[in-house]
Amino acid sequence: MTMHLFISQSFIGLCAAFSVRLVEAGLGKGEIIAAFAGAARHNTSFNDELVHRGAISESALYRLWAEETGLIYDDTPIVSDVLLRPFDGIARLSNIRHVLVAGRNGQSLLYMAPDLKELAMLKYYLREYPEMQARLRLCPPTVLIALLHDRYGKAAAGRAQRMTPLHLSARFVMNGWQGFSLGVLLLGLMWLFLVNGGGYLSLFYWGMTLFFFACVIIRLLAAWNARPLHIRPLSAYRAYSLPVYTVLVPLYKEANVVDQLVFALDGLNWPTTKLDIKLICEADDTETVSALVQCNLPAYFEILRVPDIGPRTKPKALNYALQFARGEFVVVYDAEDRPHRDQLLEAWQTFRRGDEKLACLQAPLVISNFKHNYLTRYFSFEYAGLFRGLLPWLSRRGAVMPLGGTSNHLKRKVLQEVGGWDSYNVTEDADLGMRLARFGYSVDVINRPTTEDAPENYKDWKTQRTRWFKGWMQTWLVHMRSPVQTCRQLGGGRFTLYLLYTTGLLLSALLHPLMLMSLGWGIAQSIAGYHDQTVMAAMIFNGINLLTAYLSFHLLCNKTLRFDERRRYSYLWGVPFYWILLSIAAWRAFFQMFTAPHHWEKTPHFPSRIEEKEAEATKLSMPPYGLSVHSQKKSSATKPFVTNL
Repeated sequence: MTMHLFISQSFIGLCAAFSVRLVEAGLGKGEIIAAFAGAARHNTSFNDELVHRGAISESALYRLWAEETGLIYDDTPIVSDVLLRPFDGIARLSNIRHVLVAGRNGQSLLYMAPDLKELAMLKYYLREYPEMQARLRLCPPTVLIALLHDRYGKAAAGRAQRMTPLHLSARFVMNGWQGFSLGVLLLGLMWLFLVNGGGYLSLFYWGMTLFFFACVIIRLLAAWNARPLHIRPLSAYRAYSLPVYTVLVPLYKEANVVDQLVFALDGLNWPTTKLDIKLICEADDTETVSALVQCNLPAYFEILRVPDIGPRTKPKALNYALQFARGEFVVVYDAEDRPHRDQLLEAWQTFRRGDEKLACLQAPLVISNFKHNYLTRYFSFEYAGLFRGLLPWLSRRGAVMPLGGTSNHLKRKVLQEVGGWDSYNVTEDADLGMRLARFGYSVDVINRPTTEDAPENYKDWKTQRTRWFKGWMQTWLVHMRSPVQTCRQLGGGRFTLYLLYTTGLLLSALLHPLMLMSLGWGIAQSIAGYHDQTVMAAMIFNGINLLTAYLSFHLLCNKTLRFDERRRYSYLWGVPFYWILLSIAAWRAFFQMFTAPHHWEKTPHFPSRIEEKEAEATKLSMPPYGLSVHSQKKSSATKPFVTNL
């Protein structure tokens, strides 16, 4: 009898024998048949289907495996005895199934977590080489993963800190020539002011306002084809062909929103045996970890605890988790997010239609609490223009995409190739969009949105906006360290568009109050009877610039709103006041660049005010605001997998 024939027969016999054992353990025949059918339909393993369906716990399942093979079940291997080099351990953490451990008597032991097919081969080798039995141990796969996390977690955290190459990282604010250039510029402006009494400074100021006007032109062009969000039907697909999808959710002091988060992620329309959801917590955030444990998480959720090494930032936590990701694709969500249940499917189908250079997809973000107050209204208004108007316009032209901080779908291999997220950049999303473009990859958008809440008070809004502006400044400085090289990598057109838009965005926020003051000063001069031509020209230019800026912003955002979002409410009157708030945050970010460049000001999150019944009342496939309409939660009696470091 050949080995393959024996293994085939052994596999058939094992299925029958194990089915009997499962029935004896209390499982129904329907559950067993459903698990076999699910494994065939999803191209997954039988034991994963059983565990993820909540039919049996991992420990009970692998105890039965041990009884069937005559091996010893041991789920308490000693961390210090793992026989694996740190580098290899980190590289294999994404999908570990075998770990070599030093035994007490000096003999090495192989801890294994085999699936059903591997068990058939294992039985064959145990029959041929019975002496192997003493050196083999069976345990659940989560035990092996936790073992290596504990053994090499600090090494993985150190690697996460250094994943982005130094020359592309915001670890230091400016390089030598940038600092020298800034000093020369400041000294030159002071000298010009002393020599010419501000004449040259006026010329310099006019030049800077041209970047302000460049943003106006870009908004008008984007508004030309802007439209409200429209969700197209998905193409037909087979669950068998779906890949493993990793969902990364960085959490810090988020205990009050974990129930909402778990409910939203549990409703994603994707086979649970092909979902790899990692909830990433800081090692000392015991409150959030405890809240997650109390949620009785399904088996495909994993709680990662990040060692306190390096900057305590969201990108560092994402880099740490990326080393353990099993999925071919990766998506990032924030703690308060409620993604459309079909968002992963749309992203996967878009990736399949795209070429090999398509590396990232950005889902739109919509605000559920937009009616709460002035801030939430304009936050929602601004998001509509960005995610439904500007980003689609940029993607159609192959331009550099300033990604949002959440709902980025990425190819894992490409993400690792470009250096992951920059652990020192407080707006890692914008930096990643630029880095992907420099490496020759493209970014596109999808339509199924993620719903989240806007900050409801000025303090939280201000700290969030400060962090965003500071991160955009960091990103600009990083990629302008070698402007010639950046231009060659992007191409002249894309480089020019990036320079105009990003520089214009930052200067618009910084110059806006100065332009208002100069306009007011010019009007006061005119009223007082002074009619200097230079003053009048500056006043007219500033007035036109400001008016067109307000109108272009309003036009872009307003064209992307649905009727129910703008009904009985005019946004135009409040744009100047909202921009003043943006300017305050921008100047605050500017000073933080010199005092606390890597300080992460966290935005607190709270459960959504929008009741689920309001979301269910809508007839749309995905409500524009409020909680996502999810399918009934999948029941699971399994405990969450928590990695303790």
